[in-house]
Amino acid sequence: MSGGEAEPFRRLLVVADSELASTLHDGLRLLSRALDQTALLHPGDPGGEAFTGVRAVLDDLLGEPERPRPAAPRNDEVGTLLDAFYADRAVREHVGDVRRQDDPARQWIAFNCALLRLPRKLAEIWRGRAARAVPASATSDAVALPALDSEEDLVLPWPERGVRGVRTVMGADAPPEVAQALGALPADDATGKAFAALASQALTVAGLDPEALYFESLTPRPRPLAEASALADYTRELLTRLTAYPAAVREGPDRALEAAVAVDEAVCSVAYLPPAADPASWWNALAARSHDLVFSLAGGLGGRARVREPARRFRDVRDLTEDDVPVLSQTHPGRVIWCLRLYAEIDGTARRGRVIYGVDR
Repeated sequence: MSGGEAEPFRRLLVVADSELASTLHDGLRLLSRALDQTALLHPGDPGGEAFTGVRAVLDDLLGEPERPRPAAPRNDEVGTLLDAFYADRAVREHVGDVRRQDDPARQWIAFNCALLRLPRKLAEIWRGRAARAVPASATSDAVALPALDSEEDLVLPWPERGVRGVRTVMGADAPPEVAQALGALPADDATGKAFAALASQALTVAGLDPEALYFESLTPRPRPLAEASALADYTRELLTRLTAYPAAVREGPDRALEAAVAVDEAVCSVAYLPPAADPASWWNALAARSHDLVFSLAGGLGGRARVREPARRFRDVRDLTEDDVPVLSQTHPGRVIWCLRLYAEIDGTARRGRVIYGVDR
């Protein structure tokens, strides 16, 4: 779109008290976010160079500042960082043997996603080293996802390689598909808004991380989310469960709790081998926050509901679970490593939970 072709858009956007102007502005912002998300998920897309011009036009129409690019870091600096990272014994304890990506941009994204599986202090050490290897630009160009109560980097940007980065930001909008799924949410429902933030984060990272797996309900083996069909199925299932939540809220607290258990299962069905079991990892914290939303709703029903996270020794909770997933683990034999679904009993009707647990042979 040339400057002249964009002029009618500019004239409408500046009209005061115009619903048409407001709709156009919102539509352009949604379009910009959707394109940004696609560019982030596909850093090697053949349309990337042309997209730079499209994004410049959208930024101009929306009044966004020009996005400067920092000087490119030396490739050997990043390569040395990644070599040291994957050779670190403490890192390997949490992420196992990882197959390195061929493309530098995908290597960078995979590295950042691996940090989310580490204990927070260890992740911060490596994230600091990464920030020194690839200094951020003065104006952040990261994709903003809604934060619950704190802001943090999920993927550091590497503009020279077309990686924008991902950051959680207080007050940021959910991705369009998540916002649409929860469009009928009552304005005062804090639980649904919190689920929107958690789902936005889980869905985005699931689409970026080549090691992420989808532990689909009733399916014995996980599916790599790097496969387009698995990611599409996971996205569809998560959005379907989010869509059901607002209607359940209007039907009453018991139905809302059932729907929340289903959303929680969808959020927590993204996991890894080995699972991100350390309590201080980003993924574990995300799951804990999702569980807490369910526990809070269950507490409001008093004796009519009982929700429990199957945890600790598997033999002590196996009566509460079904369709569980055993994985070889020398560090957690006989222990629950990851909760895929909470145990829930509502008005006398019980639904069993589901877990990943360790075996030593």
